[in-house]
Order: sequence, then structure tokens, then C-alpha cells
Amino acid sequence: MIFMTIPTAGTRQGLLEKLIEDSQLPPERVVIVATREGLQVPEGVVLVEDLGPVNIQRWWLRGIEEAERRGARHVAVANDDISIGPGSLQDLSQALDETGAAIAGGVTTVVAMPTTDPVVDSPADVRLILERAAHQGQCRVLPTAMLTQGGEGTHLAEMATLTDAGCVALAQGNRPFVSEKVKHNALKYAASLGLTVILDSEAQDFAGGCAHAGHVGVGLGLSLNPALSETLGLMTDLALVKATGVRAHFSRLTTAESVARIADAKAQGLPVTCDVSLAHLLFDERALSNLDPVYHLERPLRSSADCAALIQGVAEGTIDAIVSDHSPHEPGAKLAPFPETETGMSLLDTTLPYLWSIHQQSEVAFEILVDAMTRRPAALLGLSELAHIQSGWIADAVLFDPESSTHVSAETLSSLGHNHPGFGTSLPGRVAQVWIAGQSALV
Repeated sequence: MIFMTIPTAGTRQGLLEKLIEDSQLPPERVVIVATREGLQVPEGVVLVEDLGPVNIQRWWLRGIEEAERRGARHVAVANDDISIGPGSLQDLSQALDETGAAIAGGVTTVVAMPTTDPVVDSPADVRLILERAAHQGQCRVLPTAMLTQGGEGTHLAEMATLTDAGCVALAQGNRPFVSEKVKHNALKYAASLGLTVILDSEAQDFAGGCAHAGHVGVGLGLSLNPALSETLGLMTDLALVKATGVRAHFSRLTTAESVARIADAKAQGLPVTCDVSLAHLLFDERALSNLDPVYHLERPLRSSADCAALIQGVAEGTIDAIVSDHSPHEPGAKLAPFPETETGMSLLDTTLPYLWSIHQQSEVAFEILVDAMTRRPAALLGLSELAHIQSGWIADAVLFDPESSTHVSAETLSSLGHNHPGFGTSLPGRVAQVWIAGQSALV
């Protein structure tokens, strides 16, 4: 599907005609949703008029429903009175635009979290992601969907239909449940369907704070997020996993205590896996010393001891996967004082060079680090065919040159995000070529 915002009536008409021409489909298989009169619609094209208040998500849903009913393949949303900004589908569009950055970093498949704005909580949303990704023709995108409707933590989402539409797991992200009872019901329902849930464990009473409650954060007078926030949340969620039997994946661990508790849970036979973000393997709280907003993350950088425990957890296999936790921002998002800036870091372009850097600094085998971003996550999602070289299976491959280097600059990065910690430096190793499903992907 193609989503378009068209600023003026004249431009709207021209782009609409180009859309229909580029789609290479007969007019009767194109559906248009418009907000006001004035469009000259070609004969046979379906026009769904929507003159109500501006609501991009409603337009999409109306268009998708009509397209499915008529067997159409493209939906154009045409308007002349809004621009897409926060609170719209821009998050989703930008997320899909970042697939080029994934390829540059040596990544052939990404799992998209559902906490865009608006959230991914309907089968139409899931299909939109899959079709947009297929249209862009870059790396493979696997969508996840919300555990609750609207991500509000109150009413359970239609998990079965979301899975049928193509989502690979259910998650709530950083959106809290209104109660532990609702969370229990969500996990119990997911367990009954045999689904995997992704949990970001954090006790809300201790949540917030822009820095770890360690000597750096205290010394700088920043609002603090103690390790206890994660530990308490993890303990509660592990109890719920034990009670419901759900297959749970714990995302973005940051503390040594969490690694130890996951190890204990696995020893008890609980169906749990976990991951750590690439940033938490690369940096610790000392990176905040100069108050560089690039290091302002949603899950704060912890102590050097925590960082070492996370690396060891990956090496020993307690931590199953490494995630990019890719959060690209334009420059303005990081220009305010540290606590007031947007959270997140853009690392996707340099994924493999950073893995090689971790290998060099920690002596963890490069093969183990690569496994944690390929075979292990594919296996826990039941998609092993995406991460093995075997006759008859999908052939993805990356050519990585460890003797070369990757220079980080606005010109060399494919990501739209400028919140990369390595600007102006060169990282060891370079992605020389990428093949996806046997086709060359890196230009």
C-alpha cells in the first residue's frame, strides 16, 4: 500500500495520477480515500469520501477495508490541510524508511515493535507494515502487535487475528498495564494460543528518571532510575510466567541482577528468553559524564559492572539475543538539556562494526555475538529458516571485512537519525555486501 499526504489541491491531483500510473494496476483495483471534494478521479477508481475530522488512522482503516472488499492493492490517502507529525503514522513510515540503515549495518531482517504512534493493534496495521515493507523492497520486516487495544493496558487485543495477519509476537513495550490482573489475563490468553510475548519489565513506582542511580547520575544531579525498577518488575513478570505458562521473552535487560534471575528461571525450566540492547553492551553510565544527550536512553546506561555482566550473559548464552533498540531522531530532538531530550540512540547503520568492536574489547567470540543477532532470535520466534544456510531455505548472507573500517558521518549513514554516538570517528570493520533471499541488497 502507498500512503500519501498531498499539500495542495493541484499537487494532490498530479500525485494522485502518478500513483495510479506507477501502481501498474487497472483503475478498478485502486481505492482512494479523500477528505474533501475537488479530486478528478479516473473512471473505475473507487473513491471513499471521508469529510469528517482529520484522522489518518481512520482513513487507513476505511481504505484498507474497502480495498480488501474489492480486491484492490493500493490505498491512497489524499488531503490538503494537514502535515504528518507526532501523533500520526509518521512513526511507522519512518520506521520502514530505516530498512536501508539495517542493510547498511549488515541486518537482513528486523522485528518491528508495535509502539509506534498510533500503535500496531489491528490486523489492518499488521498488513500495512508487511505490504509497505514489501513495496520498499529492502530488508525483511517482521511486525509485532500490542497485547492490549490501543496499547492502553486495559482491554486485551485480538491476539489470534493479529497472529493470523502476520505478527510474530505480542508486546506491550513501555506502555504499562492498568493492573497486574490485566497483565495476568493477557499472558494467560497468549499462552492458550501458544504465542510468544515480549515483556519490558519495570516497576512503575520506580520508573522514570534519565540516569542510573549510580555515582555519575547522583553527581550530576539528574533524576534517577534505580536498578530496583527493573528487578522488581522482572520478579513480578517471572511469577506471572510461572502462573500462566506463557512463552515470554524479556527485552532490554540492563542489570547484572536481571541476568542472574533469568539464569535461575531457565534453570527452573520456565519458558523464558531475553535480550540486551547493543548500546548497553557498548557503554555504561560513565558515558553521561559530559551530559551528551546521545546517551539519554529510555532504559538508562547502568554501571560498568552491569555492562560486564551483560556481555558475559551473551557469551554464556543466558542472554539469548542482542537488539539494536534503534531510535533515530532528527538533530533537534537532542538539542535541549539532557533530561528534556528525546530518548534513544541510532546504531543500526553500524551494527556489525559495533559487534566487531565488542569482540575486540571483550574477547567474546564474534560468532557468538553474530549468533545473538541472527540464529538465536530467529529460533525463539520459530523462524530458524531465516538464519541458517541450508539447501532449500531462504539465503541471506553478509560479507563483512574486518580489516577495513567504517567512517561515521551524516554522508555515510543511511539512517535519518543523527543521534549516533560515533559521529566523526571510524569503527573497525565494514559491511561490504548484503544478499537478501539470494539478491544483492547493498548498493
